[in-house]
Amino acid sequence: MLRYFKRHIALASAAILLGILTELLTPLSAVLEQRMIDLAVSGDMSGFLKFLWVAVIVVLGIALGYFLDGISEKWFTIKFWESLRNDLYDGIMKRSVTRFAERDTAEYMSHVNGTAGTVVQNLTRPVFYLISYGVAALVVLGIMLWYSPLLAAMSVLCGGLSMILPVMFNKRLGRLMTEDVALKTAMSVELRESLAGHEVIASYGALPVFRRRFLKLSADMASLDKRTGVAIAELENIGRFMDRVEWVVTFFAAGTMAARGDITVGTLVLFVSLFGYFSSCLTVYAQMLPLLLGNRENIKLLRGLIDGERSEFAGTEQTRLENALEVRGLSFRYKEDVPVLEKLNLTIRKNEKVALLGPSGCGKSTLIRLLTGCYANYEGSIRYDGAELHDIDPESLRRLVTVIQQNTFIFNDTVRFNICLGEDFSGEALDRALRLSGVRRFLGNIPGGLDGECGENGSRLSGGERQRIALARALIRDVNVLILDEGVSAIDVSTANEIEGELLNMKDLTLLTVTHRIKDGLTGQYDRVLTMRDGAVGRESKRPGETPDLNLSKKP
Repeated sequence: MLRYFKRHIALASAAILLGILTELLTPLSAVLEQRMIDLAVSGDMSGFLKFLWVAVIVVLGIALGYFLDGISEKWFTIKFWESLRNDLYDGIMKRSVTRFAERDTAEYMSHVNGTAGTVVQNLTRPVFYLISYGVAALVVLGIMLWYSPLLAAMSVLCGGLSMILPVMFNKRLGRLMTEDVALKTAMSVELRESLAGHEVIASYGALPVFRRRFLKLSADMASLDKRTGVAIAELENIGRFMDRVEWVVTFFAAGTMAARGDITVGTLVLFVSLFGYFSSCLTVYAQMLPLLLGNRENIKLLRGLIDGERSEFAGTEQTRLENALEVRGLSFRYKEDVPVLEKLNLTIRKNEKVALLGPSGCGKSTLIRLLTGCYANYEGSIRYDGAELHDIDPESLRRLVTVIQQNTFIFNDTVRFNICLGEDFSGEALDRALRLSGVRRFLGNIPGGLDGECGENGSRLSGGERQRIALARALIRDVNVLILDEGVSAIDVSTANEIEGELLNMKDLTLLTVTHRIKDGLTGQYDRVLTMRDGAVGRESKRPGETPDLNLSKKP
């Protein structure tokens, strides 16, 4: 987390400097108090009044210092939190598809909104306090040594003993903070599931079950809050108790010396004030160190999200499909002993329309993910115009090939945004995408037309309209290769046939349709129809219009 202090070094430096200066005014006021008491006891009223005015200025300086210190610390904390949120968003969104799927989306949301806040609050404040109070404690110790090394040594001994018990709370607080993050994450996941599944829960009368799950988590969170509150209260009260014990010991020692005439009354008051402040500094350390050290697991978690493994695809080649996509000897497995693809070979020439048929579980979706760079640990080669996938720039690959899936995600924004995704395209390019995708046909039915709202995940659109927007999203980017992954199976047959037929008629489009069956009447429009079984591509149809052998349950 040091990077965020460096990133906002000016604000951090200002907060630290103001904190140190403000804290140093407190021992200065104690020294002034000692002088004033000695002057008053000696009857020097003129000298007393002079120091009184200085004391008033110091008090005003302390008040102004605390204000400016609080403002600068708050500003830094806000910038720190903003930077951390931004880096978390970037780190999460830049994850590969497979790495992203390792965690629930609600968990990511919980870490960005909750864990980040916990880390910031338990990091910035302790760091500022430890620095400013640490410097002030050293200055106070120097003043006490100047007046009486014996009393200074007693103060250090008592202060050191006062820190032992609070520091022992470190592991306990660390466990509680880690448990807090885990419970808040679980609550976010549960809430997302309940809200997303509201229709199913209501339809099947499952609310009692989900309510019990929610209430259990809520009770666990309340119990944890109680245990955390007790731990913090114990920590604070131990510090206060040790303060009082140390005050009695110091007051007894200093009072004895004052009674013998070894020190003045003003020096007695000075030592009591200085020791009280010195003890407070140590108490702050005892309270802040456990918070800081207990934050380590949360910091490690966030660093993993920000600096975690990136995609293994880090090539630099720019490519367009001018000749062919060639797959040779492609093998892949999720588990070492469970092969998914075995020595698969496939060639798709530019502007060719190819259908790949196969039952569920034969490896079709895995092949698509490999072709689009989701998995890097494959054997064999995937080449676009001779450029191996590992050597292609990831951004170039995204412009080269895209997938339209069965469940197309639609953002809760306008039709225009869902097609352009915030990029600027020419009016000509947009018109072409609207025309070729068929989006223009239904724009008149949407209030606001192109700038009409789609609703949450396209709730204001039909299945066919969603698919056409997904198609326009691909076409406006002039992709070379379009993969239809059961992309129209979720809509009615006539609309599905219409969309697929329109794609087949696009002469400048390389199309790979991956499905378990071809829509009626479309088989003959494909250049080739291939079958896939047990992770390998089988024979293709002999003539246009001929349906290949789909008895895929048999072993080869």
